[in-house]
Amino acid sequence: MYVTSSAPTKSSLGAVNGISQTVVSMTRAIGPAMATALFSFCAEKQLLGGYAVYVVFGLMTVGGLVVADMLPEEAWDAAQSREEEDDD
Repeated sequence: MYVTSSAPTKSSLGAVNGISQTVVSMTRAIGPAMATALFSFCAEKQLLGGYAVYVVFGLMTVGGLVVADMLPEEAWDAAQSREEEDDD
């Protein structure tokens, strides 16, 4: 919903969706390798007994929740009103 509502015009909606899908795909491709490398590094260097990777993942989760909480509710409300109009 936020990606759709962030498009400046309807004609640019395809480009905005394409860019967002590209970023998601790159993240899904790079993420597992980075997580494995971080786990290996923390285990090899015995950072927090090898468990520092979980602290990093926990901080990333909290950061994601903070950013998600800052998203405006207007986009959600606009999407719901469009759905109600489509149902009529």
